Amino acid sequence: MARSNRVGRILRHVLSLSIAPAAVACGIDTDGFTAITCGNDRHLSDLRTAEELDYMELINIGEGGSDEPRVVTTFGDKCGSASNVAMCEAAIAAATSAQGFRIGQCVDFCPRHILVTNKGDEVKVLDTKEAVLALIRPIDTAGEAVLAAELAEYQIICNNTDEGGVRASGSGFDVLGTRYTEICDPIERELYLLDINADGNVQEIDSEVIESESGACIGRRPAGLARRKARGSTRVGAYLASVAHLEAASVDAFEALAAELVHHGAPRALIERADIARRDEVRHARVMRRLASRHGGQFRAPSVAKQAPRSLEAIALDNAVEGCVRETFGVLVGMWQARAAKDPAVRRAMHRIALDEARHASLAWAIDEWIRPRLDAAARERVEAARRNTLEIVAAEARAGNDPELVSTLGLPDAPAGERLARHFKEAVLALAA
Repeated sequence: MARSNRVGRILRHVLSLSIAPAAVACGIDTDGFTAITCGNDRHLSDLRTAEELDYMELINIGEGGSDEPRVVTTFGDKCGSASNVAMCEAAIAAATSAQGFRIGQCVDFCPRHILVTNKGDEVKVLDTKEAVLALIRPIDTAGEAVLAAELAEYQIICNNTDEGGVRASGSGFDVLGTRYTEICDPIERELYLLDINADGNVQEIDSEVIESESGACIGRRPAGLARRKARGSTRVGAYLASVAHLEAASVDAFEALAAELVHHGAPRALIERADIARRDEVRHARVMRRLASRHGGQFRAPSVAKQAPRSLEAIALDNAVEGCVRETFGVLVGMWQARAAKDPAVRRAMHRIALDEARHASLAWAIDEWIRPRLDAAARERVEAARRNTLEIVAAEARAGNDPELVSTLGLPDAPAGERLARHFKEAVLALAA
C-alpha cells in the first residue's frame, strides 16, 4: 500500500510549497537555555544567602507535617562553627513545622518542605516561601532563580531544556517551567517562559500547551449525521463548538467503518487502524468541547442514525470524499494552524493532533487501495468522479478564506493561503489517485 505510506510526506511537501515568505507564529524558543542538572543538591548548591551560613538542610515534612520528616538535600558543614556541636545537631534533627512550603506543583501528592539553616549555635526553621525568598534575595544566581520559580509552584524539569532551563536576561533570569493546567477531562500541561527579577517575583511571559489534546483537525463525517448549527457567545467559540461536534461525529464514523470492514472481510490491519482512529477521535472530541467552552462555545452532541452495512461502492464513495479529500485536507489545515495560530496552545495542540489525523488520512488511502480492485470499472469511475468533485468544492471553500478572528486566534488560512493550499493539495491528490 505504497500510496498510503506517502501521504504524510506529500502533505509536508504541499505545506512547504504553500507557505508565503511572510513570517508565521512560533512557539517558545528554548535556544540559549541551560539545562538544570539533575541531583538532590540542585536546590541548595547555587544559593548565595544574605548572611554567611555554616549549613542548610532541605527537609520534606510530607503533607502539612503529617509524615516522618525526610532530608532531601544538605549543603555546607553541619554545626561547623558551633560551640556545642551535640546540642546544635540535636536542634537540627528535631526541626519540623506544621506549615511548610511547596516546591513545584501540587497535583496528586502535595508534600511540604522546610529549610533548616545553621550558623554557629543558631538553628532556624524557615517554613514559608516568603522566608526562603528573604534569605536568598537578591536573586543573582541561576540556582536562586530556579528555586524562586519552584517556590511559585512551577515544575522545573532537569536535564531537558525543552521543559526546564535557565538563562540570564538583563538584570534577572528567564526560567522554563511547566504546570498542569487541567488535571481531568482533559489532562493538560503547559510550558511557561518565566521572568524572575532580583526580588524573586515571577512573571509569566509566554506559555504553550506541551501535553494536550486541545484543538483538532475536523475529521471524517459519518453517514446519517444530522446537521446542527454551532452556537457560542464568540465567533471563535462557535467555530470550536462546530469542530467539537464534528470530532464527536467522527467517533461514530470510524466505529461504523470498522464494522463495515469486518462485514466485507477487510484485512485485520485496516480494521485495527479504524479502531485506533475511533479512540483518537474520542480524545479529540473531549478536548474540543473543553476548548470551545473556554471561548464561549456551546457543544451540541451529534445525532447519527444507525445504518446497516453499506455496499463496497458506497463505502468507497464515502471514503473518497470524507477520507481521501476532506480528512486529508483537514490534516493540511491542522499543520498550517500549528505554524500560524496566534494562540500558542493552539499551535502546539494542532501539531500533535495533525499527527493523529495524518494517520487517519493514510488509513483512508489504504482503504481506497484495498477496495478499488474489488469494484467494477463503472463503480471505480463513479468513485473517482466523486473525489474530483469534492476537490473542487474544498478548493472553493479554501479560496473563500476564513473570518479574520479565526485566522488570527486559531491560525486558519486566509483567502490567499487557502488558495495556495488548495491548489497544491489538488495536484497531490490527483497524483495519489492516479
